[in-house]
Amino acid sequence: MKNRVLFLFLALAVVSGLILSSCKKTSSDDNSGDIGAHPNDADRALPYTHADWMAGIDDSRYLSELSIPGTHDCGADLHTSEQGAESYCTIAQDFRLSNQLLLGVRWCDIRLNDDEGTMTVFHGPYYLHKNFTDMITQAIDFLNAHPTEVVVFVIKQEHSNRGDDAFANGIWCGYLYPYLNHFWLENHIPQLGEVRGKIVIMRQFEGTHGYPMGSPLIWQDNTTGNIYMSDNNFYYYVQDHYSLGTVETSTKIAEIESCIEKAHAEPYPYRCFYINFTSGERQTSEPLVSIASDIQPSIDNYLQSKRYPDVGVIMMNFAGGSDDGNVHTGFVETVINLNNFSDSLRIGSQTWMNHNLRISKYSNGDVIPHVQDPVEWSKLTTGAWCYYNNDSTHGVFDGKLYNWYAVHDPRGLAPAGWRVASDNDWNTLADFLGGWQVAGGKLKDAGYLHWSQPNTGGMNNVLFTATPAGMRNGDGSFTGVNATAYWWSSTQDYPKVIQYNDPGLWNGNGATPKQAGLPVRCVKNN
Repeated sequence: MKNRVLFLFLALAVVSGLILSSCKKTSSDDNSGDIGAHPNDADRALPYTHADWMAGIDDSRYLSELSIPGTHDCGADLHTSEQGAESYCTIAQDFRLSNQLLLGVRWCDIRLNDDEGTMTVFHGPYYLHKNFTDMITQAIDFLNAHPTEVVVFVIKQEHSNRGDDAFANGIWCGYLYPYLNHFWLENHIPQLGEVRGKIVIMRQFEGTHGYPMGSPLIWQDNTTGNIYMSDNNFYYYVQDHYSLGTVETSTKIAEIESCIEKAHAEPYPYRCFYINFTSGERQTSEPLVSIASDIQPSIDNYLQSKRYPDVGVIMMNFAGGSDDGNVHTGFVETVINLNNFSDSLRIGSQTWMNHNLRISKYSNGDVIPHVQDPVEWSKLTTGAWCYYNNDSTHGVFDGKLYNWYAVHDPRGLAPAGWRVASDNDWNTLADFLGGWQVAGGKLKDAGYLHWSQPNTGGMNNVLFTATPAGMRNGDGSFTGVNATAYWWSSTQDYPKVIQYNDPGLWNGNGATPKQAGLPVRCVKNN
C-alpha cells in the first residue's frame, strides 16, 4: 500500500512538473538569444515618450476621428508574461502595458480567461502571469499622472467558454465595479472631452448581464475588411486578417493600406471606427516579431508618405520596437503625428506653436511681400518671405522663410496673443528638455522622411516636430534642407540651430545676414 501511494505521489509530481513547464520559462541558459531578452528582465529604455499627446487635440473631436496607435494582445509582453523565448510565437510585445501607454499607445486588446469569475490574461492557450486587475491598475496609474489622455480597453474572452452573461457578470462584479469612477461604460462614440482621464470599455462579446458594459465591437474571425453595425446608431470597419499561412505578406499589406484609405475617405468619421490590425501569424513555429519586422516598415512608410490626419486605430505588435532590434521603433510615433493638433503645444511652463509660422501678413493686416527673385531678395532692407527653393510644397511642413527685417518690423510678425520666440524663450525650452546638449533631439521630427540620416537623437518627445527647413542665404540662394533646422530669435542675430547629426540645440556660428530667410516659431504671451 505504501509503495502504491508513493508511486501515485511521484506520478502526480511528474505531471505537475510538465504542466508547470508548459506555462513557465525554463532557465535562461536554455533559451538565450531567441528573442533578445528574458521574461523577468526589466523593459529596456523607451525610445521616446508621448505621454500627453491627446492634450493637443480639441475636446470636441470624436474618438473615432483620431489616429490612434493600439496594441494587439497588449498583455503578451516578454518581460512580464513569463512565457520566455520557447513561446516566441506567443510574445506580441516587448514593453509592458505601463510603458506602452508612455509610448503613446491608447487602444489596448485585452484577452481574459474566465475561471469562474477570476479573470486572468491569456494569449490563446497561454497564461501570461497577470490578471485583469494588473492591467486596470497600470492604466489608472497612468491616467492619474496624465489626465488629458484616454485609454481604450477592448475586452475579449480567451481560452474559456463561459456564457457571455456569466462572463459579463464576472467582469462587472470583480473588476469594473470596484474601480467604477475610472471607467466610461456608455454605448456610443464619445467626444474626447467626455472621456479624458477615463478607461473606455468596449467588448467583443454580446451579453451584459444587465450592466452597462460599453459598446460591443464584434467582427468575423480572420476578416480581410468589413463594415459592422453596432446596436446604437454607429458602425465600425475592421481589418483583422491575421492568418498569413495562405496569403503573401504583400496581400496583408494591401489590406492594411486599403483600410487606411477607407478611414481617410470616411464621410461620417464621428459615426465610424476603423480598426486596422497590422499583426498576423504565419505558422506556430514563426516568431510574431519576424512578421512585424516584415510588415510594419512598409506601413510606416506608407503613412508617412500619405500624411493622412485620420487613419483610425492602427493595431500593432511590438509597439516601440523589439528587444532584438528587428522591429522599427517609430511606428507608434508615426501614427500619433498624423493627428490634427491645435496650433498650441504646452511644453513645461510655455505654450509654443506646434509648427513654423506660415502667415503672409503683419499683425496689423499689411501684406508681407513675397519675393522669389534671388537678386531682388539679396538687396532687401525691408520685410519679405518666401518658400524654400520657391516651392510651396515645402510650406506644408516647414512653414515660410522670413528675413530679419520681417521679424523686427514694428507692425509685428507674430499673430495676436503670440510673440516671436526670444533667447529667453529658447533658454527656458532647452532647460525643460534637459539642456542644450540633448534638447535638439527631443524637438526633432523622428525618422528620415524629412531628416537626413542618422537624425541623431531624433525623438520628437514633446511633439514640437522640428523639421530641417533649411534657409535662404543673403545672396538669394538656398541651403540646408533635410540637414538643418533654423529659427530667428527676436533678440539677436544668431539663429537657433539643430543639425541632422547632432542631438543638441545651438546658437548659430556668427551673426546671420539680415537678408537671410529663416523659419520662425512663436510662443504664446502669458
